[in-house]
Parts: sequence; C-alpha cells; structure tokens
Amino acid sequence: MLKSYVFTLSNVLIFVFLTGFCAAQENLQLVSIVKQKGPVAYRDPIGAVSPDGRLVVFSDSRRLEVQSITGGTLNQLTKNGSFIRYFTWTSNGELITYELGGKGMTWYKYNIQANTSEPLWPDKDVFIVVKPDDTKVNVSRHDLRELTWSLDGKRIAGKTNLNGRAIVIEFEADGNNPKLIADYEDLTSIQWNPSLSGWAGIIINGDDRYIDLDLENPTAPKIKGDVYGKIAFAKDGKSIYYATGNETGTLDLWKQDLETNQKKRLTNFTKDTYDPTISQDGKVLFKLKDYRIFIATVSAQGGPSTTLTEFQSEIPYWHPDGKKISFTYGSWRRVMNDAKYPDIDQNLGWVYVDRETPAEKPDAIIRSSYSEDQGMCWSPNLKWIAFHTHADETDDLWIMSATGNITAQPITKDGFETGWPRWSPDGKWIVSNTADKGDYNFKLIMVGVNQDNGEVTTPQKIFIPPGLESGSITDVQWTSDSESLIVEYVVDANRKEIWCVPAHGGGTGKLIHSFESDQLYSGIGLSSDDQWVAFIAPDDQGYYQLYKVSFDGEKLEQVTFDQTDKTHPVFSPIEDKIAFSVFIYQIIFWSLPD
Repeated sequence: MLKSYVFTLSNVLIFVFLTGFCAAQENLQLVSIVKQKGPVAYRDPIGAVSPDGRLVVFSDSRRLEVQSITGGTLNQLTKNGSFIRYFTWTSNGELITYELGGKGMTWYKYNIQANTSEPLWPDKDVFIVVKPDDTKVNVSRHDLRELTWSLDGKRIAGKTNLNGRAIVIEFEADGNNPKLIADYEDLTSIQWNPSLSGWAGIIINGDDRYIDLDLENPTAPKIKGDVYGKIAFAKDGKSIYYATGNETGTLDLWKQDLETNQKKRLTNFTKDTYDPTISQDGKVLFKLKDYRIFIATVSAQGGPSTTLTEFQSEIPYWHPDGKKISFTYGSWRRVMNDAKYPDIDQNLGWVYVDRETPAEKPDAIIRSSYSEDQGMCWSPNLKWIAFHTHADETDDLWIMSATGNITAQPITKDGFETGWPRWSPDGKWIVSNTADKGDYNFKLIMVGVNQDNGEVTTPQKIFIPPGLESGSITDVQWTSDSESLIVEYVVDANRKEIWCVPAHGGGTGKLIHSFESDQLYSGIGLSSDDQWVAFIAPDDQGYYQLYKVSFDGEKLEQVTFDQTDKTHPVFSPIEDKIAFSVFIYQIIFWSLPD
C-alpha cells in the first residue's frame, strides 16, 4: 500500500531541529511561523524587527500582522491595498509599506499602536531627478521600490528602473530634494551603512553578485560572494549580516566584522536561512524557508489520501488511459534558483499510478529545459503534449511531440502569466487563461490545433465570458462534449465561483457554486461523466481541503479531512479517483542576539 502522510506544526519543528544546527543555537529563539496560501504565484512571506527590538511585522502578501518578538498574539493591521510587496521601519518606529490594489496608491505610513495609516508623501506624485549629464528624469512615486531610512531618520533612499537599469535616488525625510546617487545594471537590498555614513546594497551584474558598502563611492570596499536577500548592519556599523550560498545550493546566514573582515557562519540548516533585519539593541531576526510539495490521490468518495511522489512535484494531470499522472517537478523555491526567475528548475515528467511505494523520481522525464515548464497534458490521440513555458523569453502555451521527434514550439504569443493548457476531448482546441501585460485580470485564451500534425488551425482568441468581466479566471476544464468550459472564477481576494460557460460563444454561462477561499490558483477538476466539479477551500480549521460539488450545484461533499494543505485537483478519466498536490509553504522566523 502507498503511505499516507500528515504534516503538522510539530513535524515541522522536529524537521527544523533535526536537519541542521545553528552556531548560536543556545540563544536561538523561535519568533513565529507564517504560512503561505499556495505554491503557485506566491512569494516568501516577509518580516522585519522594529528599531527598538520589541515588535515584529509579518506579511504573506495579503495580511499585515504585528507581534511581540517574544511571542504572543498576532494583531492584524488594517491595510490599504490588496497585496503587501515590501515594508520597512523608519528610525522612529513608524512602519512604511508598499501596497498594490485597493485605493491605487502604493506607499503608506502606519502608526502601529493606533492601527491607523496614511499615504506617504501624498502631494508628491512625480519626482524630478537630475542625472549627471544634466538631463531630467521624471520618477513616479508608484515606481519607487525598497524605500529605506538612514539611522538618524534624515535621509531616505529608494530604487526604480530606468531604461533597463536600476537607479538609486536619495531624498530628505519629507520627500524633498531627490538626487540620483547610483546607477547599476541591477541591485537590491539598499541599506544604511553606519560605518561609512552612506548607502550599501547588493550589486547584480549577470551572474556576479557582491555587496557594495557605499553606492556613491566607486572606490568603497566590496564584499565578494554569492549574496542574496537582505543585508543588515549593526547600529555601531562594526558588523554586517548577510546570506550567501553553500555547496548544496541553499543559503546560510553569516556575520562579518567590517574592521577585521573576519566572518562567522550563524546557520547551517538544509533549507534557506536569509533576510536578516536588526534592531538598534542588536536583536537579529531572520527567516528559514520550509517548502515541500508532493502529488497524492484519494477516492472521490473520500477516505485516506495516499502519496504518489516523494520528490518536489506539483500540478498533476492524468494521462487519458488513467494509468499515469504528469506533473511539474524540480528544486525551485530555493532562493538562489528563484533569483533567476523565470529560468528556474521546473521540469515535466510522469509516474505510474499503480505502484507499491511512492515514487522517488519521475518514471519518465518529458522535458527538462532551462526555464519554467508547467501544466503538461496529452492530446486525446496521444501524439502531442501541451504545456506552459517561459522558454525563449515567452510566457505562452507550447506543444511538442509525445515521442520527442519534433522540436517544441509555441502556439500562442504575447502571453502574460499564461496558465495551464487543457486539450478539448474532440482534439480540436486548447484552452487556458492569460492576462494583458501589467493587468492581472485573467481572461480565457483559446487556439485551434490539429492533433494529427500539431498545426494551428485557428489563431489564438482571448475572451471573457459574459458576466465574468470584473474578476479573474484562474483555471478551466472542458466538458466531455467539447462544447462547454468549467471555469474557476476569482471574485475577490476571499471569494471564488465555479461557472459553466459556452466554449464557442452563443450565450451566458451558469453559476454552479460559490465559496470562500483565499488561495488564488488552487484549480478545479471535472469528473469524466460531467457530474462533479472538484475544488479547494479551507475547512473550519483553516486547512485547504478537497471538496466536490455536483454539476447542478445541489450537492456539496468534503473529500479530504487530514491536516494538510492541498491544491490542483484533477479527476481520473477512468475511475472515481482524484489527484491533487499537497504542500507545506511557510517561513519560520528566528531571532538571535547580536
């Protein structure tokens, strides 16, 4: 029999302590664990310690929460936008956030105690910056990133992109007198360096990364090394904290004395430890990433789940014969790998479903490219494989011969965050979802394909079914007659709907089910007899469980009940079974003294 796994908080903590050690382990303190809502389209939760060392703010991009560094309750702050992309503390303890959506403004200033906020520099929509050649550049407040305060609170730096390069702009505390102080191919983690009374940052030139200790001074000292994430300086400027890669491809946290250049490794876990922030009294907060994802199956009638893969794998899809399941696999979600996005370690393969023990590797490797590949599905006649990829700087749907004798080629163009392809049962159409560049309002994309020779018969068409204009379509499945589509429709950040819509126009759709969920790309599955739709939603304990609803919307049944988070359900084409991904994605925040 296949083994069944349950991951709990205690498992995670045991995993952390048994798979690594910290040089300062006797002083290491667990601060909090922040879970992420799903494996697709989400980024690592972020956190930062306050200047006085008393508080820590966390965000999984949707929530903004504050907690004492010693533990206790989490208090949720009332945010302005839909997504938190960045935050920092000012030297006097105000929280500054970069938020998207909501009221349309991007930078806000929070009073933590009062749980109030207001726009930062509301009267400054555009800054005029003079370059060294005396040309003037207009920089929108919306385009500023990584705003960071000096230790005395009088100076602020931020970055923006200009003509494909990263430039650093310094302001006075009130946003006046902007000036250009640095121009690089790319850089990140701008921080105030007390030892040189200037701005430092990580410089990125292709594959070369290093810390420049003074961005304004070309002759300033540099720290060579494969450095990622944030850097942080002690208040006295005598030491710097940073994360650098090890021989296994993950990050360890280091402390370096800036006077003697002596280095000390602080962590040695099997997972990434990175993104240090430091308070003025020397408390260091850093994070450890725990990311795991596997494929499992369960009877559509409910019961125990069984694990199908024991290696990192997601987005299952059944072969038409019901004996194999395809998926995306690899070792992405390592910080060093994700920094190369979209050229990350995501490949395509499949395993046999009928097996005695979970697979430790794919039974077959279908595509192993330099870039992200996802969502593999077979054509009904089994001659072709469709998938999503970022290869060749695309973000589109491609097809390749199932026998590998014809080079993979794109069948759509100009996609943005294009989803996973689904081939119609009659073999004539491939459908997915995509968005306009810069617009996350996802629409359907359909292209006609001849499954005998792989040629495009009808160019791509992007459309929105009537009545679904205001939200986003995040997954789609065909009905067995190839005439209708079942779509997962995101109404807002906390609500989804399942609709049946005509595939080729000619009328409005039908709402099947509406439910609460804040996992964005969880996906749906349709049974082979068109009687049930599988979907993911949180249970009353907050775990993302597998449910199914009848096509007429009258019957609703929960299928899984164990304490794990799930996503990407898909029905078997020949029997009453559902495959899905089961995942852990969380950041474990630790603190240690300086």
